[in-house]
Amino acid sequence: MPADGKGVKPMKITQYTKKDGSIVYRSSIYLGIDQITGKKVKTTISARTKKELKSKTIQSKVEFEKNGSTVKRIVKVATYQELTDLWLENYCHTVKYSTLVGTKTNIRKYLLPAFGNYKLDRITPAIIQHQVNQWAKEYNQLGKGYQQYHHLHALNKRIMSYAVSLQVISTNPASDIIVPRCKPKEEKTLKYLDDENLKKFLAYLDQLPNTYKNFYDTVLYKTLLATGLRIRECLALEWSDIDLQNGILEVTKTLTMTKEVTSPKTKSSIRVIDLDNKTVLMLRLYKTRQAQLGREIGTTFEKVFPNTFDEYREAGGLRFRLEKHLKGAGCPRLSFHAFRHTHASILLNAGVGYKEIQTRLGHSKISMTMDTYSHLSKDSKKRTVSIFEKVLENLKSS
Repeated sequence: MPADGKGVKPMKITQYTKKDGSIVYRSSIYLGIDQITGKKVKTTISARTKKELKSKTIQSKVEFEKNGSTVKRIVKVATYQELTDLWLENYCHTVKYSTLVGTKTNIRKYLLPAFGNYKLDRITPAIIQHQVNQWAKEYNQLGKGYQQYHHLHALNKRIMSYAVSLQVISTNPASDIIVPRCKPKEEKTLKYLDDENLKKFLAYLDQLPNTYKNFYDTVLYKTLLATGLRIRECLALEWSDIDLQNGILEVTKTLTMTKEVTSPKTKSSIRVIDLDNKTVLMLRLYKTRQAQLGREIGTTFEKVFPNTFDEYREAGGLRFRLEKHLKGAGCPRLSFHAFRHTHASILLNAGVGYKEIQTRLGHSKISMTMDTYSHLSKDSKKRTVSIFEKVLENLKSS
């Protein structure tokens, strides 16, 4: 029988004697050329008799041809739903947990309702274009839906590209879609503590009963105000991250929603923050009191803002306490992120430049800092006008 792929001929039969005395026959055979890799395919067959070996050899050739003359696993994907499931299996290993959660949400809320029941070979450019137009209409004309609908199209395009790489479809039907222009986003009003509310809130914190729980909350809020940290960056802090001798705090990690430690949001988020003297003194007093509590309950605290078992805390669990304190102070309801905005506002109105604020907040681009906080610098704007007036007056008198 020829060995050119049209027939199968055992190249060599080897006889082995097992420990129990039984005899096994093995043969390395040539199956043919793999249609996907272009390489020669060989396999080893084992059997108890030469007759069985011959039968298994023929069966291996038949199965090789049935599988499309390839040893690669044939991926069977019929619907868009099946494709997204397969794509997520690979995608989940390439991104952070928070990114994965957001992507899964967009697939569940938008992509699957639009394409989930379609057979992949029935999804045409016209179908995708109609859906993209619908997303755009819902946001631009009806004032609802998802503002970042171009992200939905980009995600769908990426998923369909994966189908092409699997050779499930020949071309990507999402490649040449025209995404309608998005209506300009209305300027979002940042929630932060203005001077009046900040003064009320700090005065309220200072008159709270001197319990450890109140002290814990006060130090957490004032640390956020003094550093501009994101709440999960703050809750991830360990005492080894803070140099109280030199007044320096290092941000090298953050917490996920499931309290897992991970790297910060971006590379720029890894940063060193200088602490003011008052904050350093506050943290020293807090560390001493925390250590005292630890001795009483038999715990050594390594984390700055843990629970009584020195475990990381989730931000959501502390949120209701913040709301209670804001209400007690007569301040509006705000999130932890308001402290970050308040910190930026204080720096801007104190004359600190955007570049310094960008570095302190860990923004990847200065444009992000300027776009977010430029309208908060009310005092700086007044100071600019005053400087302009003085320059003109000096020119006239000179």
